[in-house]
Amino acid sequence: MQTILPSLHLLEVFMPVVSNEDFFIQNILQDVSKINFYKGIEMPVIFDRKNQKTLRETVSARNYQLTVWASPNLNEKGYNLSSLDPKLRKESVAFAKEMLAISAEMGGYHIGLPSGPDVEPDRREEAKKALFDSFCQIGMEAAKYSGLHLTFEPLDRYAHKKQLMGPIHEVIDWFRELKKECPAFYIHWDSAHEALAGINLTESLEAALPFLAQLHLCNCIIDPSHPCYGDHHMELGAPPEYINEGYLLPGISAEILQRVAAQDPVPGIRHTHIAVEVRTHMGNDMWKLEREIREYLMYVFELAGIPYDK
Repeated sequence: MQTILPSLHLLEVFMPVVSNEDFFIQNILQDVSKINFYKGIEMPVIFDRKNQKTLRETVSARNYQLTVWASPNLNEKGYNLSSLDPKLRKESVAFAKEMLAISAEMGGYHIGLPSGPDVEPDRREEAKKALFDSFCQIGMEAAKYSGLHLTFEPLDRYAHKKQLMGPIHEVIDWFRELKKECPAFYIHWDSAHEALAGINLTESLEAALPFLAQLHLCNCIIDPSHPCYGDHHMELGAPPEYINEGYLLPGISAEILQRVAAQDPVPGIRHTHIAVEVRTHMGNDMWKLEREIREYLMYVFELAGIPYDK
């Protein structure tokens, strides 16, 4: 058995104000820290020294497990850790190393990295070898920062995000070899990507469990004919039934929690954290969404028969 604890994905829930770093850290984060529920938080990279200090102090005071998502920063700059262009890949690895240093300064426990976009089928193995090498270089750099874990999130290859590392069994075969060379790496599992790939969620989770650091419950529409098909970080519906056009109903979420809780603890990971990934847009009531996410997590923890306040 292992402990699962609730986390809040601030990057997604408070997306409209993330770019205003001062407001995001000095106001939003401070108000979140007053909520006596979350044991972890997920954040974007914070660049301002003053805000890094405030975040670090908040993480320490609340004993949060902090995940820093560097994926958006790499993607925005056009970097690609699996690039077949040696110059671009070298620049991408150098930038990822910079993100490690900043994440450590923020008080990060995990830093999340992407695989890069898919390539032509006859070049996939070459791209996967390039990613392997990039991750090993980053893993060596991460050893400089005590307690910093590297997480990698498999996305979908064919449905929406179209990333190199998608199908879970293919990912696990590759990741198993990476873990031997780079023990600081772990897997972040996201239910939406697996659902969009048409993979049985239990089967996918079973494959990822030996390396699982944390996970997202994320709703999506899996019907390709639907105009909202894809991983848009959609809402969950209203209680108590949470009926919606996506696939993620409370019973499915509870089953995921039960299976993760039944697994032996993953070596090197203090606790497994779970967040609901829903994105707000300009004009949305961000605090209303936070409350709905919190209530949903409470409900599915109770449905699974698992305490969330350890």
